[in-house]
Amino acid sequence: MILIGYGSETGTAQATAEYISRECIYRDVQSTIHPLNDVSIADLQNVGVAVLVCSTTGDGEEPKNMKSFWRSLLSRSLKRDTFSNLKVAVLGLGDSSYCKFNYVAKRLYRRLTNLGATSLVDIGLSDDQHPEGSDYQSYHWVEGFFENLSQHLSRPLSRNYRLLPPSVQFTITPNHGEIESKTYRNDNALQGKLISNNRLTHESHFQDVRLVEVGFGEAEVSYKPGDVLWVYPRNTPENVKLAAELLNLTLTDTVTITSPFCMEMSVRELLTSYLDIVAVPERQFFELCSNFPTDELEKEKFQEFTNMKDTEELYSYVSRPKRNILEVLSDFHSVRKNLDLTYLFDIFGRIKPRGFSIASAQSSCPKSAQLCVGVVRYRTNLKSERVGLCSTWLSTLPVGSPVMVSLESGSFNFPPDRPIIMVGPGTGIAPFRSLIQSRAGTNQKMVLFFGCRYKDKDYLFESEWVGKPNLQVFTAFSRDQKDKVYVQDRIREHGELVWRLISREGAVFCVAGNSKNMPLQVKEALTDVVRAYGQLSPADTTKYIDQLIKGQLYQNETW
Repeated sequence: MILIGYGSETGTAQATAEYISRECIYRDVQSTIHPLNDVSIADLQNVGVAVLVCSTTGDGEEPKNMKSFWRSLLSRSLKRDTFSNLKVAVLGLGDSSYCKFNYVAKRLYRRLTNLGATSLVDIGLSDDQHPEGSDYQSYHWVEGFFENLSQHLSRPLSRNYRLLPPSVQFTITPNHGEIESKTYRNDNALQGKLISNNRLTHESHFQDVRLVEVGFGEAEVSYKPGDVLWVYPRNTPENVKLAAELLNLTLTDTVTITSPFCMEMSVRELLTSYLDIVAVPERQFFELCSNFPTDELEKEKFQEFTNMKDTEELYSYVSRPKRNILEVLSDFHSVRKNLDLTYLFDIFGRIKPRGFSIASAQSSCPKSAQLCVGVVRYRTNLKSERVGLCSTWLSTLPVGSPVMVSLESGSFNFPPDRPIIMVGPGTGIAPFRSLIQSRAGTNQKMVLFFGCRYKDKDYLFESEWVGKPNLQVFTAFSRDQKDKVYVQDRIREHGELVWRLISREGAVFCVAGNSKNMPLQVKEALTDVVRAYGQLSPADTTKYIDQLIKGQLYQNETW
């Protein structure tokens, strides 16, 4: 028996664990799967093999559904031979743009082996920044796991794929009146209302950035700088209508779910607020749907898309152009015509909420929260524009519309007795605007490095930074002159100030914004400052930066 455990914040690690569970079935290996908080020390001691999949949240924190499990592993009563009979395999899902890349998985692996567990396969460290996607790395790690498991069990583990039963049991019944819409929500969600929706960037600027305010009504809600508001988006009526046509569904019919949970809603509501009908499909979608077409060419094409030894086909058709599921179904007539709708919840995943750093202080917005939303719109080689589900939905939402949201503590920790150095280009300014508002009228020192393209087009909240004696602002407008200037350049220019605040005054250095290149470049700039003004060797500089990170004096929140 193999125990599969997952620590998942947004559902990705859970989906990966479920994928491993299915692969066990295909190889006739018995397994159980649980969130890690449901796994005890005794459970690990009583199984021969454990596969643990986890993500890293915030600034190196465990997902909520593995926190109590991690605390139990840290118990001083555990001995070095606690897991002497355990073979363990740890897979981490992370993003290498973060300083603490796969930090939770590394700690978990180290703790388990220190307690006597033997590694069945090297720790896997999947990276969202990988050119072919993190699932490419996860796939190869899983293949390696089963090869080693085969040796451990002394028997071949040949993969015998077959169609498994649907994960959700439901019925669809005619209902011309359409039942009252009951938007899907989790237990912690609350019904908010859109108070305002204003564009911050100039109309001529290519990037539409919005200041969106969501009111909480009479709900008792409290938040602090650095906290996150999760927004539950909805699909557009146009895409809902298209999905219904492609799937031959009637929007007014009633969907009754009986297992593994109970819920009733209209088909319209299911396609609007529950199923992610415009997601970019993954390999599991193609493997599942390859069972349905009667056209042999379409069946063969879908099977090619699942071949991990030749990823170019799938990359060219799906990943590079960001083709969504509805577009795929439109392209493949036989797949669409012969879909077994009992697998509807397996074909389409669930819409995931999107998290936004709150851009206001509760002292300024006692019954609401403001968000700084960059509307995602871009083009690929496909005819229609690619858009972000949540940001586009929010940008077009009329004032007064309902918005389902939930609050969560963020990863930033802003000590009140320390200066804060803030690096927040673009919408990365959001958590720092919250902090600046909360420190209004105090002598708590703050330094802001803000970057954007043009001073006159996308300098967010410019007027708000004036007349604050406890705030220094340094700007980098990358396109306002011939030579591009970025926040990392300003950090180097003001290196003496940065070093003094960190080394003498114990300042906290915080970075927020896009995770593509900026966080690493900012880290390199800070490294240069520490080396130059601290007069440290390269090795001592690295140690110094590591100590800042370990002591939460260097914090990252990027996306």
